[in-house]
Amino acid sequence: MQVSLHLLWSAIVLLGLVTLGLALFVYFLMELHYRQQLARQARRLMLSAKISSSPDRETLRALWLRAGRADRDILAEVLIDQCGFPGETRRNTIQQALIGAGILESWVEALRSRRRSRRVQAAAWLGHVRDVRSLQALVEAAGDPAVEVRLAVTLSLGRLKDPRGLPGLVRLASNPPPAIPDLTLAAALAACAEGRADRLVSLLRLPGTRSRIIGAWALSAVADHTALRQLLAATHDPEPEVRAKVARALSRIPAPESERGILCLTRDPVWFVRLRAFTALGELHAAVGGAAALEGLVDDVREVRYRAAGTLRQIRGMTGEVVREVLATRPRLSFDSLVSEWERAGFLWEVVAGLSTRQYARFIESRELLRVLIAAGVTSALMHFVLVYPQIKVRLRLLRLLAEAGTPAIRAELLALAGRPGIDARVAAKIRQVIPTASAAASAADQHSSR
Repeated sequence: MQVSLHLLWSAIVLLGLVTLGLALFVYFLMELHYRQQLARQARRLMLSAKISSSPDRETLRALWLRAGRADRDILAEVLIDQCGFPGETRRNTIQQALIGAGILESWVEALRSRRRSRRVQAAAWLGHVRDVRSLQALVEAAGDPAVEVRLAVTLSLGRLKDPRGLPGLVRLASNPPPAIPDLTLAAALAACAEGRADRLVSLLRLPGTRSRIIGAWALSAVADHTALRQLLAATHDPEPEVRAKVARALSRIPAPESERGILCLTRDPVWFVRLRAFTALGELHAAVGGAAALEGLVDDVREVRYRAAGTLRQIRGMTGEVVREVLATRPRLSFDSLVSEWERAGFLWEVVAGLSTRQYARFIESRELLRVLIAAGVTSALMHFVLVYPQIKVRLRLLRLLAEAGTPAIRAELLALAGRPGIDARVAAKIRQVIPTASAAASAADQHSSR
């Protein structure tokens, strides 16, 4: 027993010593790292002080040639930071100094280094220099075997936003590496293809699904008439995500052909393609889309119905005519979707506001539309307006319209409102005036029977 306790005690002591040793080792590592970072920041400040706001290329060349590898990295970071300062003149001055001092050539050379980390670093730096040599080097590096380098190339070409970088990005999009997000690649393509949408349409014909999605995504931000024919052909693509993004791209091209292509997509078998097609119709404000939006109100998917209601609002406005048409020709579910979506855009508030206008035609339209809505059961929001609408005159007029409906449920709700603590005394008095209480009604009935 004593031997076992002795061994246990020895193990505990040994474990404590190992733990203490590890803690000291980690502490010294952190101290070393801190000192290195402190020395690096001090060196960065010294080098920054040697670079004026308008650096002379010869001075910069001499400084670069005398610097070691570590100082060159720090100097590159300082120059890149200065390229990001506001002011086009300052950026151009820094970039011209970089080119004139031969620093750009060293970065281009580093892009061919055997070390992957150096190639990644060089690709990132070249994305801050607008020069044909940096563009050519980045385009060539799009075929680099290291995916980290290709990601850095994608980001740099997207930052430069130069059409001359499109061949490299199209090459990457034709066989996109898994490590490069689709959004990153599509954004870079769109940034370089502004005004050159025709340079991207080849991606829509590739066999790879991911490549076509990326191409359609980029075109959805920059599409114009030069890509119309290929986009119309892509409305029949077997991949739903491609068709959905094509709908958004077509919304950028105001033309009858675009409208017909989007109308076709509103009948797509995949629900999110229909949803984006209705969004595109609303953005185009296509008059021909009104009928399609009415049909969309009977869609099986709630989100599509709401989007169709939003499209109908964009095309035909929030009018009583549309409300009556939907009530008369569409199922109740369509009407509920319409009113719910329109209410998010302030529809009921606008209708109620019409009760205060001095324009007689609008007043009559609002009053009649409110009667239609009350008869259709849209009362909860209107009850709320009776309590909170800023103008007492409007609240009292709305209250009278609700009381005129005469249904027991509405009368009960109004009487409950009158008994709420803190309700405006004028509103409570009006409710009791237009709706007699149960006891008052019974007394009136007794008096009538005694006669």
